[in-house]
Amino acid sequence: MSSHHRHRDVIRDTWGKHQETYFFLGLSQDDDRLVDAYTEEKLHRDLIVHELRDHYQNLTLKVALMLQWVLHRCPQAEFVFKTDDDVLVNPNTLKEVLRDNGDAKLFGNRNENCRPQRNKYNKWYLPRWLYNEDLIPEYLSGTGYIINGKNLKEIFNTALRVPLINIEDIYFTYLISKRALGFPLTHDRRLCPYKPWIFTCPYKNYASMHSLSPEEMESIWPRIQNLGNFCNYFTSELLLYYNPRPVG
Repeated sequence: MSSHHRHRDVIRDTWGKHQETYFFLGLSQDDDRLVDAYTEEKLHRDLIVHELRDHYQNLTLKVALMLQWVLHRCPQAEFVFKTDDDVLVNPNTLKEVLRDNGDAKLFGNRNENCRPQRNKYNKWYLPRWLYNEDLIPEYLSGTGYIINGKNLKEIFNTALRVPLINIEDIYFTYLISKRALGFPLTHDRRLCPYKPWIFTCPYKNYASMHSLSPEEMESIWPRIQNLGNFCNYFTSELLLYYNPRPVG
């Protein structure tokens, strides 16, 4: 189980207060981390731990388990937001994103005509025997994409019959949603997969920002709060977070 306790605490103290948020983890052979996770869960009641090694190559399986958990425990969810633990969310702008894309099946930051990584030493290595094509026409960045709750069951059931690949966002948003089901992938640049170069005032324009340290999140959060008053606008919606940056 990867140790990102500090990231989780910052999320709980910032944007996680404004929507229902859960952390999805895998197991570790480190007994101390298991004890720490048990204590953390008893305190916060927001950890979901699955019996699989928390490794980047198991990411696709972890997301599948996340979807299964939502279908079983929260079938009323209107939206599911899958994101990373180094992402800072602006709840007010996210509310606008949900409003503007309410009828979309999946939405996020769309990448187009990308070549799969064939270097076996690269973190995003995709073996040709898993994906033989030389181009990925489109997919939504795994740093943060949103699934309409109406389509969640169909996506999960389709995943049960489509062979897994090790790159989660390509698998769920392209192979399952786009290619197998024919769902359009809606692009919204406000779900930003990057870290802003200048931390002056880009926050209102972004619903999420990626690659931030806990310290950066804490520093930026007061400025996001000053942009407007927050309200608990999520009723039957569900905003989910899981930890996709395991060791290995």
